[in-house]
Amino acid sequence: MTSATPTSGTPEPAPARPARARIIGLDGVRGVLCLMVAVTHVTGHYSPKTAGSWHTNVFGFALVYFFVLSGFLISLPFIRNLVKDRAAATLPNVTDYTVHRLARILPAYVLIFLFVNYVLQASYVENPALQPIGTDDGTGMITDPGMLIANLTLTQSYFPAYIQTGINPSWSLTLEYAFYVSLPLLFVVAFRLRKRLSVNPLVLAAAVPVVLLVVGLVGRAFMPLVFEHAGTTDFLLLNWGPNWAAVYTKSYLTNADNFALGMLAAVMFVAMERGELPERLSRRIRMLSAVAILPAVVVCGALLVFANQFVTTGVAVVATLMILVIVAPLARHQKSRLATALDFLPFRFVGEISLSAYLWHFPLLLVLGRLGWMAGDTVPGMLLNIVLLLVVMIAAGSLTYYLIEKPGMNYAKRIRAKKKPVLA
Repeated sequence: MTSATPTSGTPEPAPARPARARIIGLDGVRGVLCLMVAVTHVTGHYSPKTAGSWHTNVFGFALVYFFVLSGFLISLPFIRNLVKDRAAATLPNVTDYTVHRLARILPAYVLIFLFVNYVLQASYVENPALQPIGTDDGTGMITDPGMLIANLTLTQSYFPAYIQTGINPSWSLTLEYAFYVSLPLLFVVAFRLRKRLSVNPLVLAAAVPVVLLVVGLVGRAFMPLVFEHAGTTDFLLLNWGPNWAAVYTKSYLTNADNFALGMLAAVMFVAMERGELPERLSRRIRMLSAVAILPAVVVCGALLVFANQFVTTGVAVVATLMILVIVAPLARHQKSRLATALDFLPFRFVGEISLSAYLWHFPLLLVLGRLGWMAGDTVPGMLLNIVLLLVVMIAAGSLTYYLIEKPGMNYAKRIRAKKKPVLA
């Protein structure tokens, strides 16, 4: 009679881990980040003195976290495919990837831009860095054909005359698309090397973000030189004004490192997911990441004083560590109380509609000011402005999400689903 219990001399085999871990909590993170960016803009616009006292501008660094999060999530399917057995390691379908990326952003962006431009007439037709704070000066309806085409194609950040026009926070989407384009190009090389070299695939996967990290750091290192020839010393104009210096600072050349750090977190996640790390180290990744956050914040403070062009790189490191704190247990197929808390329905809902809400928030704060609904530069006034904007922003974002975003993404899924039987 055989026993189901292993004998004392036979070690019990470790339970096999599922191939892929389920990730929760990051939609909630995205929702919180979206709210933080909106708070930064509405407080800085209508309550500059109070906002300065309360340092609400710190919330603006949430945008860096968005880039890191994109690096993590968008690269994850590429990395997971790359580390499969050599025969099964194939590049994800680039056509499907392209359709999905376009459907994810472009329909909602184009609709919101057209409504803001032609109905609300709250597009920036002049660079906002040249306008007085707390006003809607420089806004109206874009009629210049070049500016209109640039904004519709999300290329306005590449032209000094057009940078920050239209929906001015949309410059970050231009940067996102630059990342989307670079990713399959870089991984094409990685997958070819995977077929030819006997190298640990995790090393190849890590090499891709390392390349982007170097690009971003080198690009940042040249920023002081670019500023010397910009014709101005005004910090605001150097970073946001209608000049080539601002074009450079908002380009992929100086921001690729933010995405790269998120990708490195994805490599670490896949290594843990597949059990490639020593068990003792894998168990401690979360703790080590949490402990490293405080020193990383201190380094950010030092960079702010001595090398401020690298501050956002430091913030991206903090964001990367925070992502690992959230997802490390999930990679080990364990529960994470933090991830579960961030998956709380209100957070997750705002995360789902975050693209539309993000695009709506700045035009809406301008319109609310035109209507005379924004309060003064006091603490109660600032809090009232925050609540009012967030309510209106979430309502508008929900409407756009269900009418435009979700149908667009479902359409992209149907296109992919139709191709599968044909390929089979």
